[in-house]
Amino acid sequence: MDQNINTKIENKISEDLSPTRNITGLHLKIVAAIAIIWTLFQLWYASPFPFWFNIGMFKGLPARAIHLGFALLLAFLIFPISKNKKISTIDVLISLIAAFCCLYIYFFYDQLIDRGGILLNVSLGKNIDIPIELTIGIIGILILLEATRRVIGLPLVIIAICFLLFSFFGRYAPDIISHGGLSLKRLVGFQWFDQEAIFGIPIGVSVDFIFLFVLFGALLETAGGGKYFLDLAFAMVGKMRGGPAKA
Repeated sequence: MDQNINTKIENKISEDLSPTRNITGLHLKIVAAIAIIWTLFQLWYASPFPFWFNIGMFKGLPARAIHLGFALLLAFLIFPISKNKKISTIDVLISLIAAFCCLYIYFFYDQLIDRGGILLNVSLGKNIDIPIELTIGIIGILILLEATRRVIGLPLVIIAICFLLFSFFGRYAPDIISHGGLSLKRLVGFQWFDQEAIFGIPIGVSVDFIFLFVLFGALLETAGGGKYFLDLAFAMVGKMRGGPAKA
């Protein structure tokens, strides 16, 4: 009886402290489907099949944008905005907007390259222009910051905001690190539509290597491979001095 009570208490504490939702039912099926599609995309991207069949070849920036789109889509479906564990309409809406902001780069990559970094304005006539790509970039950056807050925590978001502010107000910084400051268009164009900022080397490494290592590591652990290698290490050096630590 006491054991059951203790187990329930431990489960309740673990549930309250966990930053993720308790996913069940249709929600679980949707998350699983998105994760499977993401995995298939990564396996296809890493395989030689696109070159063999000359189909489905992805360039660097579009592949990174798709990768981040899947990550943001899952982040808002798995991690709640607050202690309320239930998924809300706002979470679904934000996740879809995040995916759109990333997939925009994939679908309009060639046009972005042709314009040489100049962000597109949509004219409605009578001198009314809507800065469509500037808006997409700003929304994408804000959504990425919110996803970072949910998954990792507030400290990293604060650091990122400080560097964004430094990009605007660099002229007021000490001489050794001062600069002329960036306009909003230039900052957003560099941060969201370039291959050197958000879609730079770290996410490139994630697309090319980290995802696959985590995937196959999870498969190995699920199949019992982790326990096998640990038992093998103990069998080899377990009787030696410091053997368990070396294992």
